[in-house]
Amino acid sequence: MPRKKGQVAINHKYCKRCNICPQFCPTSNLEIVKDKLTSYDRCIACFNCERYCPDLAIEVVKIYNVKTPSTR
Repeated sequence: MPRKKGQVAINHKYCKRCNICPQFCPTSNLEIVKDKLTSYDRCIACFNCERYCPDLAIEVVKIYNVKTPSTR
């Protein structure tokens, strides 16, 4: 399973559940469940869903792994 690299924010007021974004997601991170677009924890931050959403209802935030220096 790909490591999570992004966080998907869905504006449900704008989303018309057209089912376009799930078709472009390479990790099947998005799905329409009970007439509502749902995001899981498989986002790899490819931004396809954000790019192809005709309603501008999706925003992807890239997650950066910040390592803290180890203490001795």
